[in-house]
Amino acid sequence: MTDRTPTNAAPVLEVEGLRKTFGDVVAVDGVGFTLSAGGALAVVGESGSGKTTVARMIVGLERPAAGRIAACGRDRSRPARSARERRRRGGEVQIVFQDPYSSLDPRQSPAAAVEEVLRLHTSLDADGRRARVAELAGLVGLDERQMAAAPSRLSGGQRQRVAVARALAA
Repeated sequence: MTDRTPTNAAPVLEVEGLRKTFGDVVAVDGVGFTLSAGGALAVVGESGSGKTTVARMIVGLERPAAGRIAACGRDRSRPARSARERRRRGGEVQIVFQDPYSSLDPRQSPAAAVEEVLRLHTSLDADGRRARVAELAGLVGLDERQMAAAPSRLSGGQRQRVAVARALAA
């Protein structure tokens, strides 16, 4: 894994010696990297190589068997102890899942999905949240009609843009 960032930027994500097992199966072993502010990182590998498991550990959906994860200078190797801590962590690192078809609730409009994240992670009032939803929709190239539609009425690319808007909302 290669980090192509300026060398003087402070790390926003540090992963050292990450390991995850599922029973006798070793899914991830010895993964480490540093990502600096403003940088980009590509995790590449064949199917089943542990890419998604690494991402799930970084965001806290899986617990590593060994290793250290630090985001924004804070250790994330252990589960959050409170709802407040989970919300704070969610504001630091978000994930955009690969499958846009299963990442959205079919009963919730894209606007409602983004607004829900804003309600959890910001102190905006209802009017502020509506304005921010519209701003995020514009940033990802979705119009008002698409944001009000059922997810089943959107293309895969449009659903993926909703997922990006949700991640940005946090």
